[in-house]
Amino acid sequence: MRTLTDRQIYEQFTLKCLVKARRFVWIATANIKATGLLYQGRFITFVDLMALLVNRGVGFRIIHAEIPSRPFRERYEQLDSKGTLSAGVEFLHCIRMHSKVFIVDGTAALVGSPNLTGAGIGAKGDAKRNFEIGFLFDTEEETSPFLEYFDFVWMGGPCPTCGHRGICPAPAA
Repeated sequence: MRTLTDRQIYEQFTLKCLVKARRFVWIATANIKATGLLYQGRFITFVDLMALLVNRGVGFRIIHAEIPSRPFRERYEQLDSKGTLSAGVEFLHCIRMHSKVFIVDGTAALVGSPNLTGAGIGAKGDAKRNFEIGFLFDTEEETSPFLEYFDFVWMGGPCPTCGHRGICPAPAA
């Protein structure tokens, strides 16, 4: 386990791990915004990265508390005009989700404060990014508890006893 702070999250997780996903990316986050990042020498949005990875066979699951930002949704709709992006991306809107977990291929997990935002995992400059801390786990053994936690929420484990069930936009179970 390594501790990453601020820009290290972008440089040592986003650029070295997340963009190289081969099988799947699971994300639990409170907020989703139009996140920018450097990919192969040019700046793209996180939605563009998702499209590139989905075209290579990578699947995404994203649990989020807030509705994604308008720029994120607009770019997603633009790239999903033929349904190819949504074929590889699943969303679960859970208003109680406040965890921040990024799992890549079941072999790496970033757990900590960053949301799926430019100020969290993106390419924002030092003066515009949040003060963040994340813990990078980079073995299957270390990543396993986070996979189990994510899967429990994704499959609706907390839903039957959730105190917000009456206002939940889309219960998982």
